[in-house]
Amino acid sequence: MTNPPPWEPPRQEGDEPAQPPGYEPFQQYYQAAATAPAVSGRQQRSGLFGWLITGALIVAGWFKYALPNQAAGLVLMILVHEMGHVVEIRRQGMKASAPIFIPFMGAAIFQRQHAQSPIKQAEIGIAGPIAGTLGATVAWVLYGATQQPVFLFWAWIGFYINLFNLIPFGMLDGGWILAPVSKWFQVAGLAVLAVLVFGFHFVSPILLILVLLGLPMVWQRFRNPQLEAYMTSGPAAARYGMAAAWLALVIYLGFASYEAHNLLYTLVR
Repeated sequence: MTNPPPWEPPRQEGDEPAQPPGYEPFQQYYQAAATAPAVSGRQQRSGLFGWLITGALIVAGWFKYALPNQAAGLVLMILVHEMGHVVEIRRQGMKASAPIFIPFMGAAIFQRQHAQSPIKQAEIGIAGPIAGTLGATVAWVLYGATQQPVFLFWAWIGFYINLFNLIPFGMLDGGWILAPVSKWFQVAGLAVLAVLVFGFHFVSPILLILVLLGLPMVWQRFRNPQLEAYMTSGPAAARYGMAAAWLALVIYLGFASYEAHNLLYTLVR
């Protein structure tokens, strides 16, 4: 999940409009993340993997291997994902801390500077799922080569962590990846979360926090046309290229997580 620090749009002549009127409430959306439970600091990135951790630990008990092996895989998959963000932040010339793990919450990265544009923030957002997908795929290949169930579990949890983070809403990575494309993706992401709650009966305090922090962003983008103009002011090729990369990851992770789930179910039943 991506949660960059408060930032202001660049005031430049040319394609990108200046900071729109009424931007302050939108900026407060970023500042609200500083008060999120279990994460301190004004400028931060945080991970909301609590529900995945709970489910993963339950599934881990089904394996004949020791629980520490499963927990190690979970931590490794989160670490690889978060390090993708760190590498991209630093590639853009900004400073970021190493991932800091928070019990029952996931991990946090302190991003000390803000991205220069929504496209640049989208690049930071997609770097995590790309790295995480590669890490989960390596575990999948290792399972195919060794037939060791521990690697299958690592792959399964890695695929699901990254797929969940691609939901295009709020501070999740998908929200930042598709932010430069259209405000309507935020509505679609909210609908996906609603399906998780009402269709699959998944209710979690973490999910509630995610929705409460994300709703102000959706509201501001719909009520402030100039803000929407700024968010979608990047080059069309970059914006739609980001959307295509997001879609490719969703398709791959959806298929891979389905296959891993079926194999996992076969082993534990």
